[in-house]
Amino acid sequence: MNDAAIHTKLVAALAAEPGAVFETVAKDHDATLRQTVEALPDAMRRFAPAAGFVEVMGEVATWGDVTLIVHSDDGVMEFTGPIPAGTVGHGYYNLAGRTGFHGHLKHERCAGIAFVERPFFGRPSASILFFNLDGGVMFKIFVGRDEKRELLASQLAAFRAMADRLCEPQRRSA
Repeated sequence: MNDAAIHTKLVAALAAEPGAVFETVAKDHDATLRQTVEALPDAMRRFAPAAGFVEVMGEVATWGDVTLIVHSDDGVMEFTGPIPAGTVGHGYYNLAGRTGFHGHLKHERCAGIAFVERPFFGRPSASILFFNLDGGVMFKIFVGRDEKRELLASQLAAFRAMADRLCEPQRRSA
């Protein structure tokens, strides 16, 4: 199936269920995760260039508790808490700290960043997806929630402001 046909099928699938798990939709349509996110309605997603990786991570480090998810064929790993600030060195974005979330991210494998706002399990969600060179997702960072499971207003405002600043103008369909 060609890319246009895949895109058409993805658009239909996500129109029917905009909160579907991206990984499931991609697998069901033999598509990449990037292709799947690109098929969301314009109002639900915006794209920033990969060059924004360090800036995005640095800003998210100021937000407080967020949820970071790594979704692979082998499972879904979630971390909820603050993301530490990091620095670039030795080919990695090195996250400071020895406890909580820490490690070394291959930032140069980032091929783009998506800011996504859509319903998920019946609730509004806002997430930042970091795409790798293969069209997959390196990891996702979700705006935090309060005790009532509502999105944290301050983080959502910061998320939207960062998207406004970094994202490329939307492509409009003719």
